[in-house]
Amino acid sequence: MSAFRRSKLALLTGLLSTVLTQALFVAPAAADVENGNLPGGTSISVGITNPAEGALYVPGSVPVSGTASIGEGQPVADTTIVYVIDVSGSTQNPGGCGGNQNPTRDPVSNSILDCEIAAGKALNQQAIDAGTVDQVGVVFFDSGASIQDSNPAQAGTQGLVGPADDADGANGRDVEHVMSLAGFGGNTNFEAAVQQACSLIQQSTNTNNIVAFLSDGVATTGGSALDDLPCGPTGATFFTFAIGSGSSCTDTGGGRGSLQQIAEATGGTCTVVANVGSLPDVVPGIIASQLTRLTMTVDSGAPVDISGSANPSLPVEGPASVTFQTTLNNLQPGNHQVCVTATGTDGGGEGSVTDCHNFVVADISLTPEQAVNELGTPGQTHSVTATVAAGSDGGVAGVPVSFNITSGPNAGQAGAANTDANGETQFTYPATQGLAGLGTDQIEACFTDSQGAKDCDTATKQWVDTTPPAAACSPTTNPSGTNVPSAGNNPKSGQNPDGFYVLTVSDAVDPNPTVTIADSGSSATFGPYPAGTKVKLIQAPGATPDVKPGAGDIDYQITLKGDALLTGTDSSGNVSAPLSCNVPPPPK
Repeated sequence: MSAFRRSKLALLTGLLSTVLTQALFVAPAAADVENGNLPGGTSISVGITNPAEGALYVPGSVPVSGTASIGEGQPVADTTIVYVIDVSGSTQNPGGCGGNQNPTRDPVSNSILDCEIAAGKALNQQAIDAGTVDQVGVVFFDSGASIQDSNPAQAGTQGLVGPADDADGANGRDVEHVMSLAGFGGNTNFEAAVQQACSLIQQSTNTNNIVAFLSDGVATTGGSALDDLPCGPTGATFFTFAIGSGSSCTDTGGGRGSLQQIAEATGGTCTVVANVGSLPDVVPGIIASQLTRLTMTVDSGAPVDISGSANPSLPVEGPASVTFQTTLNNLQPGNHQVCVTATGTDGGGEGSVTDCHNFVVADISLTPEQAVNELGTPGQTHSVTATVAAGSDGGVAGVPVSFNITSGPNAGQAGAANTDANGETQFTYPATQGLAGLGTDQIEACFTDSQGAKDCDTATKQWVDTTPPAAACSPTTNPSGTNVPSAGNNPKSGQNPDGFYVLTVSDAVDPNPTVTIADSGSSATFGPYPAGTKVKLIQAPGATPDVKPGAGDIDYQITLKGDALLTGTDSSGNVSAPLSCNVPPPPK
């Protein structure tokens, strides 16, 4: 049989698995594994490794990985199996297996019926080996159906016996001997077969009841096989097998019910066995535990099948463990939950176990995004606030945030702190003073998530100088450097009758601002001069403005038509308002 067919059949037939099992095996798995048991007692577990509980991620992709396992347990004899065997006339056709399983009834070897009997015996042997089946029985059907007497040594029809019973000590195991008494019959009546199978199930003392229903055709007579399903009040799971080219899981036989419908009405499955010769290998698989499916949900959304990510591939028979790995894409900030469900089957039916992890997707913002401040106050600082938030779910506490000034006059300054209960943390840094402090700082705040990815935001702080310098002219000494002439009482004498001034200028940022002298009576200007320059101002309305070297302690002698207008200029281009430095004109 091909690997593909074996895989498919293993998946379908495994739904009856481990009637027979109760947990003996739990594969090594990730921390925080969720453990459970299937209806028949088989252990099943699933554990999410990543994301870890409470993990933090930046927006984008989040990997999901973990393990799942299924066990093989100690036998618990609490299961009944009814073998339903099609003995219609078409079963005399070649089947390619079994030899002559019913020599007392016909001389034909390797017929479809021989394959069915061989498959039934193989399943019975599997039940004995597993130790979980304590009652078995047989139903034959063609145009009608009948429960077979599995213990002729007792009066009446003994429908259910132990799988290994040999009451008369002859002819081998009673139930297998009964199977060998099958002979070819008439048409195919699914309704009668279901009715007799259900009647036999009502004799069961177990809660786990399985019907292995084998047919090489579709219903050709009788009513609807679905009318008697499920087999109340004692239920059973039907696992049907469509054998050879003359059968089908889906053909309803003119409304009499398909093998698929019979199985689905009881929670079972239908398996197509196109290669009749493989039937004895396929049917025993109904009592093997299987891990069949992995599904994932995010934030209580619709389940997504992630079985394809399992390694080794699903389904797998127990005991076994698989790993899984997939990715959640385009996750936006918020509190999220991912759940992975492992589903398996055993003889009690299908069951599952789920592990869920909560995690956070957050991003970072830095405020104020932009700020402009006037430089020039010693001790100046600037503060920014970083907020790590899970969208509308609010701030995330305890996240380490790093701050760095990546460029600008204060480049290289850095800090780090954890977010508070509101998801906020602050970074404050001192401003460099002087001309070196002018410019725009690029401030970056970052956090690193659980997989090493960074999320950052930036803000800018511009340090400017828009304040003009302060300029002044003060009376100073005469060329000898020893006498400061005083102003007279007559206002016409001006600020300084002799016109000797020292020019001063200061700026909060620029340590070397300059001063310029403009003539109020002409367009002439003189300078720029550094602070501390000493000048002799002469007002001569009829003269041509000019500047000459001064004598002695005086740097320059400046002749003006009008008054001197003094302005200060700093390196940022800020110019102070004109300040008059008056001297009287010479007497007429």
